[in-house]
Amino acid sequence: MEVKLEGIQLKRDKLQGPVIPRTRLRIWLIRVCSSIVLWTCLVQLVTVSELWHSHFNSGITSSISQITQIQEIIQVMVFYEFLAMGDRIKCVPWFICDMVTVARLLNLTLVVPELDKTSFWADPSNFEDIFNVKHFIDSLRDEVRKVKRVPKKFSRKEACSTLEMHPVSWSNKKYYLETWSRFILPLLGNHKVLHFSRTDTHVANNGLPLDLQKLRCRVNYQALKFNPRSENLGHKLIRILQESGPFVALHLRFEMDMLAFSGCTQGCTDNEAEELKWMSF
Repeated sequence: MEVKLEGIQLKRDKLQGPVIPRTRLRIWLIRVCSSIVLWTCLVQLVTVSELWHSHFNSGITSSISQITQIQEIIQVMVFYEFLAMGDRIKCVPWFICDMVTVARLLNLTLVVPELDKTSFWADPSNFEDIFNVKHFIDSLRDEVRKVKRVPKKFSRKEACSTLEMHPVSWSNKKYYLETWSRFILPLLGNHKVLHFSRTDTHVANNGLPLDLQKLRCRVNYQALKFNPRSENLGHKLIRILQESGPFVALHLRFEMDMLAFSGCTQGCTDNEAEELKWMSF
């Protein structure tokens, strides 16, 4: 038994000899690798910290600038109210589209338009008698802010607070921008409400930028929606006609200029769009 134990002891001594240096080598390698990893992480953290600090400062500057810009926009929207009136019922949608576009261009709050009742047609209808007011106000909210009526503090009954203006017919974008900066803006210190009376402007085909023309089309086909009573009556008439079989609906007063003045040429060829453009002049 003793001989065997001594043999085993000798084998253990032989094995432990080379194991110790290997263990130390592994520990040394682990330390070196850990140092490299830690150093790399430190460099990355410093770099990220600098980038974050720079981004944070620029973010603060951007936020301050954005807040200032928003405050200016709100101030303009609150104090520079806007009205529009149309003089021909069949042209009302065109005028409304134009005035929404002008409000967007000049950064104004649009009051729900009033319809002229003293023109040739002598139609006593109000805006709400034809269109869905709530839908009109809620739609395109990201483009133009709209309110139902002038706030009481800017009541139109106070003559000193209302600036009357009759826009020149066939006015383009340049006209509104120049008129606004040179004449209207200086006067709005005393006149808090801008009243555009009897608007018969057609800005659709006067070099209007594509984004503003798209806005006109969205007003025409999305924002201007018949009120529920008129819409239900229309659905009822169509249902009655459909029950009798195929039918053709003919608009006796539909004129080519109605399509031309809309400025919406989706689905038309280039030649057709150009023809409609010249037809409106």
